Amino acid sequence: MPIINTEEYLFKVAHCPFLSHHEKWKCVIDALPELSRFTHLRETGYLFTHAKKQKFNQYLHEFDILSVKEKYRKADLHTVSLESLNYPDALKNTYEPPILLFYKGDFSLLDRALIGMVGARDCTEYGDKVLDQLVPSIIDNNMVTVSGLARGIDTLVHTKTIENGGKTIAVIGNGIGYTYPKENKALQEEIGSHHLLISEYPLNTPPRKHHFPLRNRIIAGLSRGTVVVEAKERSGSLITARLALEEGRDVFAVPGSIFSEHSKGCLDLIKLGAISCRSAEDIYTEWNLDFVK
Repeated sequence: MPIINTEEYLFKVAHCPFLSHHEKWKCVIDALPELSRFTHLRETGYLFTHAKKQKFNQYLHEFDILSVKEKYRKADLHTVSLESLNYPDALKNTYEPPILLFYKGDFSLLDRALIGMVGARDCTEYGDKVLDQLVPSIIDNNMVTVSGLARGIDTLVHTKTIENGGKTIAVIGNGIGYTYPKENKALQEEIGSHHLLISEYPLNTPPRKHHFPLRNRIIAGLSRGTVVVEAKERSGSLITARLALEEGRDVFAVPGSIFSEHSKGCLDLIKLGAISCRSAEDIYTEWNLDFVK
């Protein structure tokens, strides 16, 4: 059996356009069984068709890794694989972490205290005011905000962090060379230049519906805890909260009016045991940290 260059193999698998998330992991553990500790796929008996195996082997042979890396160099895009020493420890200790992370910006932000902040895309004035209170205090206490660059609460988290002189990380569900939503083009460029953009998708990959739950696991996995600011009963933010809980991370939920549909998800989270978050001090009290008022 030929010796596999682990870094190169993970790079190629991450770029394969016709494999699903689970299929990529299946390829990884078949070739690199020592990485099976990150997934239960070996126990599930996940199988490929013979035709797909042949197609994948042909892809590996034809993939021009040098030209792809040169394209990334020109775009100032960087990668770090699951087997790299500088892969984020918090994320590595999660279930099926990204095989390869694509990033642009200040990678050292991942070494700081990270707090995920997510919420409704069609947020209300209440959610906006909550962030006006939370974000400056979080920044004053030396934390970096992490969100998903979606419309609504995510966008407000990033913009208010920047406006208040803080640092923010955007985890996106598309390639870094693709802007989504379109109105966040300038914000995405600002974060990539002066903060940090992260994706598990190659440069110009467009967004797909199934990318966003996968994106949410990265937000949850990077962060010590996640704050849900506003959420309806069936909200993508609740997926992030569930993923955070599954990884043993704290979930904070901002309470709101019992008459607002945008608060039902948060109130349900609190009912299920999430920590009520009325101020940044609630986060620091939970973590037994000194809080700067």
